[in-house]
Amino acid sequence: MNHMKKWKISLYLAAIFFAGVVTGLFVSFQVVRHMMPRPDKMAARWCGELQSKLNLTPEQVRKIRPIIDDAMKQFGAGMTREVLLNLSNCNARIVLEITPEQKAKFETIEKEQHEFLRAKFGAEPPGSPQKQ
Repeated sequence: MNHMKKWKISLYLAAIFFAGVVTGLFVSFQVVRHMMPRPDKMAARWCGELQSKLNLTPEQVRKIRPIIDDAMKQFGAGMTREVLLNLSNCNARIVLEITPEQKAKFETIEKEQHEFLRAKFGAEPPGSPQKQ
């Protein structure tokens, strides 16, 4: 009889542990899902920011939006070297679609990106100037 009680207690403890794991995973998933914006929303925000800061023409927006959409599809939860390289390539492609005046403003935007990445993730996009 004593052996049966130990077995039941072990089973209950295992069930409680399993319920805790499932609950923890569910809560973590919900938190991450709400913290990380969807790629399409990130792309729309970035495109809108570039449009307002650079005074892009509708033709430029039409050409740049697919570039940004492609870049945002690559973003995941972490900042890997591939993601940083993708961001750098995206910026290089955008520069091809804007005027020299817009390029000067875009350089400021790129510097802000680099500072954000350095502060948030301790990462530098490839090809960015290194601090001495």
